[in-house]
Amino acid sequence: MIASSSDKHFLHSSVVLRHANGDSGEAEQHIETILTEAAVHKRRVWVSSVLFAELRPSTFVPGRFPTLFELTRYIRALATLVTPDPNAMLRVARLRDAKWQMPGDSAESKPRTMALSDAMQIASALWVKEAIGVPDLEFLTFDDWCSPGAGQKDRLCLVHLKDYAVDAGGDADVKSAIRLTRLEPVVHAAAYPDSVPAG
Repeated sequence: MIASSSDKHFLHSSVVLRHANGDSGEAEQHIETILTEAAVHKRRVWVSSVLFAELRPSTFVPGRFPTLFELTRYIRALATLVTPDPNAMLRVARLRDAKWQMPGDSAESKPRTMALSDAMQIASALWVKEAIGVPDLEFLTFDDWCSPGAGQKDRLCLVHLKDYAVDAGGDADVKSAIRLTRLEPVVHAAAYPDSVPAG
């Protein structure tokens, strides 16, 4: 697993939601570090405003945050929200229209397409990288939900986009999405406050 080497992150909704529900597994401490350092301005964090559309009250699990209101207040306090403008939304449409296939897919295999939420978040991250000028931006997401055993084998795995772009051709949007650094939320141990060498 590749560790983050930047202090500028775009968080996919899955990172925030799983962390809020205490469901981020081995990445728990890494996400906690990112969010804690963002709160004290040691890291910059962006999220798509589409995140709020995914905060369904029926799926919210009180725990780390006692109420949905507390969670939304926390997000708004430490992250910069990105809402796609019309040009970014046109890019979303083009990303959704792209056909993604892996080298091993047969000619009869149905090409994968990018989900609306994922396309909105990728387009928003690309806007941060290109329009704001953050070349070392890292897009952090979980990809285990699209593993063969997860029951969603046709879902496009964002971390591994390059593997699905066998026929990208001259599609500038696909190429930009592939060039966007996409990682699971893992940070270098040196980023932890208690990891100062002894002596």
